[in-house]
Amino acid sequence: TAVLAAGAGGMDALAAKPAAAAPASLGFKEIKHGLDATHHLAPGYTAQVLLRWGDKMHKDSPEFDPKNITAAAQAKQFGYNNDFLAFMPLPLGSNSSTRGLLFSNHEYANADLMWPGLVDYNAKHDKMTRDQALAEIEAHGLSVVEIRKRGRKWEVVLDSPYNRRFTGSTPFRITGPAAGHPRLKTKDDPEG
Repeated sequence: TAVLAAGAGGMDALAAKPAAAAPASLGFKEIKHGLDATHHLAPGYTAQVLLRWGDKMHKDSPEFDPKNITAAAQAKQFGYNNDFLAFMPLPLGSNSSTRGLLFSNHEYANADLMWPGLVDYNAKHDKMTRDQALAEIEAHGLSVVEIRKRGRKWEVVLDSPYNRRFTGSTPFRITGPAAGHPRLKTKDDPEG
């Protein structure tokens, strides 16, 4: 009732007004929406594949062999799949846009794509060998890779001391308020 008593002037104040459009901050021509087998780029832009599943992260990483996927190899190669990327400039504290650490999350793997014949996702665990399960565990996790731009191309710095995989078998210590919580206690770590 109070709103109605305020009259039309009060109602006008509550009505939504369209926001003014902010000026565009990106300087490229929009490309047409579509879904096809072509990787479309705005005019004047280029794309480059920098890292793929199984690519080397260290000089001594084994070459990727999709017919012989092992846990030991996966632990030294770029992980499977990614759904998050972050770039952290190097050296620390700089605003470099030509050298930095690329952080990539490897959330899950598709066992049926890793090993042909494992097509029934619900039954895959019954068909998987122990070695396949261990390789899949090593394909998950995180990759930290130093990258640098030379000319117009990016490259992985294979001899970087920063390059690292964090996988399902990487030991770590939990600190802070979560440390010791009952939900973090396991048979392998009863302290949590």
